[in-house]
Amino acid sequence: MKIIRYKDPHSNEIKFGVISGNKVCKLEGSPYDENLTINKKKSFELKFDNLLSPCNPNKIIALAINYLKLNEKKQSFHEPIIFLKTRNTISKCNQKIKLFFDLPTWGESELGLVIKRLTKNVTIKEANNHILGYLPVNDVTCKNIENRDHHLARSKSADGYCPIGYYIDTEYNYNNKIIESYHNNILLRRGNTNDMLWKPEKIISWLSKWMTLNAGDLIITGAPPRVKNRMYIKNGDIFTVKIEGFPKLENTFYGSSR
Repeated sequence: MKIIRYKDPHSNEIKFGVISGNKVCKLEGSPYDENLTINKKKSFELKFDNLLSPCNPNKIIALAINYLKLNEKKQSFHEPIIFLKTRNTISKCNQKIKLFFDLPTWGESELGLVIKRLTKNVTIKEANNHILGYLPVNDVTCKNIENRDHHLARSKSADGYCPIGYYIDTEYNYNNKIIESYHNNILLRRGNTNDMLWKPEKIISWLSKWMTLNAGDLIITGAPPRVKNRMYIKNGDIFTVKIEGFPKLENTFYGSSR
């Protein structure tokens, strides 16, 4: 299923639906319920302008340096490098994003996954049952001040700095997929999901040993290697995330820039 989230124009309530061709069928209840019911009798035309971001996570958990060839030392690490982004960073595909802080800013193409249910102390084998589905993500980041780490909140958590795809694919197979990022149509990163050092199930199992994961939480699994030196985003620039099996995630940036 391809799950979307929207605001009902009649009741003004936030609801979920499932994409079927160029239509949306109403989803009775929440996608986080154990038994989903699709109401095919209640459908409407898919209009992207009416869609909200498909999830509104309590927390966003992100991995750094999670692909081969990014850092030879990473292969000897015994646990992943983890940082957090805040929920105010969530934005939609095609939404214009304001550049903040007048600091050099860049985007990163990443595969994201959404947690389906409360998750604590699960095994790797159990982890897949706790994934609602997958979607493309752009981990927008800016340099920090005074040579501070760019994985800290100032670099990672400005409003809109986590654009996500417009639907969650509950049947997506993340294996052997090409993932790329483009800055004004210039290819910056390219890799294959098979080269992840920490695969989604292992990430969830490890995280759940010390952090309770809740339904709707978003985990982003790291960016693939660069094929070109970093380019900083300027006013009017377009950044595009392409992940095999998904429509492109594209956003235009505006405002303060160097």
